[in-house]
Amino acid sequence: MFKYNIEKIANTILYFTEKDVQHLGKTKLMKLMFFADKLHLEKYGRVIFFDEYYKYPRGPVANITLNIINSINEVEKDDLEEYTNKFLKYLEVRTIKDNNDNITSFKPKVDFNKKFFSKSEIKILHTISNRFISHTKEEISDESHNLKEYKKTKLMDKIQEIEMIESKDMKEYYLFIQNDNDSFNRNISA
Repeated sequence: MFKYNIEKIANTILYFTEKDVQHLGKTKLMKLMFFADKLHLEKYGRVIFFDEYYKYPRGPVANITLNIINSINEVEKDDLEEYTNKFLKYLEVRTIKDNNDNITSFKPKVDFNKKFFSKSEIKILHTISNRFISHTKEEISDESHNLKEYKKTKLMDKIQEIEMIESKDMKEYYLFIQNDNDSFNRNISA
């Protein structure tokens, strides 16, 4: 079954850097991941990253990924050390202070590896990188604020995947798959 994979996240950042996505820091990354998951969910019925998105003041945030990136430079990072060590094999993370704002940047250590992605996921990453290539973090955040699922969710609450889907048919498909998975999991647990 699909699950969260920090190496996939790192390779997503590598993809964006190779495609020369401008202004790529932590805030923009969170929105790029959200838009990629939303688009993949709408077209193919599943997300790419298997992270949980929460409504923050600057837009949707991939909770696990944000915590891992935030813990990289912390002294007490034991809980996420396995993830951060894997992540740091792919990228160097730098944080600089700019006008009372912390700016995070990513410097590749290796080349992008497509083995972590399906063809549909690469297609979506290509679409998202082209769509948002020159957006600043403020511009992409503003765009995320206009989404119905963002508006509908209370601040600091989880954004439900089902709410990210626009199409009625895809919502029905998504619910069918979720119910099927739940039934399967109940049967193997019994």
